[in-house]
Amino acid sequence: MKSPAQNKKNDLFTEALFYLLVFASITCFAAVQAFGDPPDEINRFKVVSYICRHGRLPHGADPEIILDGYGASYAFQPILTYIMQGFLLRFINLFTEDSYVLLLAARLVNAVFGGLMAYFVRQTAKEIWKSRYLQWLFTIMVVFLPQNIFIHSYVNTDSMAMLSVSVICYALLRAQRTDYEKKDCILLATGIILCALSYYNAYGIILAAVLIFLSHYIHAGKIEWAPMLRKGLFISAIVLAGIGWWFIRNGILYDGDILALNARSECAMQTAIPELHPLTRVTFQNSGRSLSDMLFGAHYILLVSNSFIAMFGPLLIPTHRLIYVFYRFFWLLASSAALLIPGSLWFSGTDSPWNSRKESLSKSEKSRKAFSCGCMLLFCLITIGLAVFYSYSWDFQPQGRYILPILIPFMYLVARGVQKICGALQKVFLLAENSSLGKKSRFFTEKNGIALGRLLCLGIIAFILASFSYSLFITLWGYYSQNPNLFLLYDQNILNVFQYTPDEFLLS
Repeated sequence: MKSPAQNKKNDLFTEALFYLLVFASITCFAAVQAFGDPPDEINRFKVVSYICRHGRLPHGADPEIILDGYGASYAFQPILTYIMQGFLLRFINLFTEDSYVLLLAARLVNAVFGGLMAYFVRQTAKEIWKSRYLQWLFTIMVVFLPQNIFIHSYVNTDSMAMLSVSVICYALLRAQRTDYEKKDCILLATGIILCALSYYNAYGIILAAVLIFLSHYIHAGKIEWAPMLRKGLFISAIVLAGIGWWFIRNGILYDGDILALNARSECAMQTAIPELHPLTRVTFQNSGRSLSDMLFGAHYILLVSNSFIAMFGPLLIPTHRLIYVFYRFFWLLASSAALLIPGSLWFSGTDSPWNSRKESLSKSEKSRKAFSCGCMLLFCLITIGLAVFYSYSWDFQPQGRYILPILIPFMYLVARGVQKICGALQKVFLLAENSSLGKKSRFFTEKNGIALGRLLCLGIIAFILASFSYSLFITLWGYYSQNPNLFLLYDQNILNVFQYTPDEFLLS
């Protein structure tokens, strides 16, 4: 039997290998994809390029960064990621003008976000489950979903939004246990800042965090005002200090429009081509078609589902069809198990390896946990609702990345289902062991039931890693070995990219 010190050493080695694998995987994606292939990268990079060349933040209506055809620009939206990338490239440009180096450096900023997200997902798993098998199952399901790795491999703000959700989820879990210690308050505030300055579609997690925080200090209708106000004001002060400058700037630049949504629409009306003009663009809504027409008739659900799992490049590079089948079947089965299997059918006592960290809860703790789960459900519904509304009323964009921020709470539901299935296997084998069946066969023992659960977890992990490897080495690298790729950036002037369309850039 290994000593605790040896186990700790092995755990550290395993985790180090995991983080190395995550960063290497993202880098592999980043190092091969053609510039401008990932969704809207070329238009997003216009903002990064502007900051690099001018050393200042652009006005959203600056002609250099206007989106061709659509009008407006990505500078109207929160751009903390682009600020980091722009000033990094400004520094690197002092030493080299190599466009390959510059773009790869910009992409690797998001790779760092992906690595940090993996860390917080791993810590979240440790916070929830005792079983190492469930911990790694949840971690691998979240991190190595092919689309999650893809989202961290190119220039966007989605990557920081994904990181922010992981930080907030982990901070909330810790804070519920520590009664919102100072460091947990700071971590929660940091996550909210990153979210607020990254992507509007993820803002639902901020609302969920506020509600969960308030619920912590409400017991049986009684409110603990003193700690709630003290810690709430502390978190709020940090958040306001972190995000205030951006929204004040928006208010000054755009006549009080702190979110810059109206300013963006007005700019689009002045600069968009007729086919994409906000007043003349044909949408499902203004053409009189129903929401169901979009969801089912236009295959919106199918397209979003596919690009939530794995769809690369300009969302035209799918992975193997069996991978989509596996994920849909597995998610449906596990989610159903999580929602339908009652505790009496799977819970085998406090000593079961399949228990959560704290399975035995008081009535008030159960209520608080249920409320927290409800808040996360609200976050998921808001995120999905915003994506559906945008496609229906503004621009049909059936992209899974718009709902990717819900990945962590969704995978918690899936992992919870696997947990219940494993617990049910243990209980069935325990009952069989104590029956006449157990006397007839040595196979039906509680120990073997636990072993089957572990094999199930390992099997799922193996298939996920195999699916990801296929998506990377066969699908992605196979495609870019035969088509334009990042290496075409040699001898190209990427910092003047606003002069080119994507096709012109690759062909120039």
